[in-house]
Amino acid sequence: IYFRSDKTGDKTKQYVYNINVLKQILGDDLCTDLLFVHAFTGCDTTSRIFGIGKKSVFQKIIKGESVFRTCSKIFCSPDKDRDTVESAGCKAMVSLFNGNQNESLATLRYNSLCKKVSRAKTFVTPERLPPTASATRFHSLRTHYQVMVWMGISEDMVSNDWGFKVQGDKLIPIMMDKDHAPEVLLKMIHCNCSTGCNTLRCTCKKHGLDCTSACGPCQEGNCDNMTLGPILDEDDDEEQ
Repeated sequence: IYFRSDKTGDKTKQYVYNINVLKQILGDDLCTDLLFVHAFTGCDTTSRIFGIGKKSVFQKIIKGESVFRTCSKIFCSPDKDRDTVESAGCKAMVSLFNGNQNESLATLRYNSLCKKVSRAKTFVTPERLPPTASATRFHSLRTHYQVMVWMGISEDMVSNDWGFKVQGDKLIPIMMDKDHAPEVLLKMIHCNCSTGCNTLRCTCKKHGLDCTSACGPCQEGNCDNMTLGPILDEDDDEEQ
């Protein structure tokens, strides 16, 4: 099997790679690790981690970092349950952002925010922080599911159990099951858009947040930046 690089540059040079030779050089274990690296760092069915490239993860595995070698084995094993996969994914994410393995993603995010705020001359955008534990758990489930699909052993797996939900005839990724920020902060950030909230001119979209009832004209049915969910009337809310 040969692959030709589609990299643009010097048009007089074209690179062709012999995949069988590469496989022999890398070895079976590292070739299997590539499935985890590719899916965890983002492919057609999993999200890309902001600011993290595939090369950095691959280098960690080549160096034999125990966290990533252990995580790769978990993600490439068909008999792992959701809790094991989620836990391994969170450990891998902490390592990716150079955190200590004894700290949680929440602690890492807080420490990272404090450092960035103390040094920044402009607003620190949320995407430059490590992902939340909730987002990482769902990302990890999708990663494991995708690896199993590639390995041809996903027949007994239900996509709804692995980070997806079905809407119509499509699989939609579940981004997280927690609020983006504390309620008091969400109430402070709102927009007054009247044109659909689909550009970064929208204050909510700029900060990576869904529009809420605190926003202005967009709540009249013209908003493209809102996650639809069950709407409770006042009586239902009081009963709960």
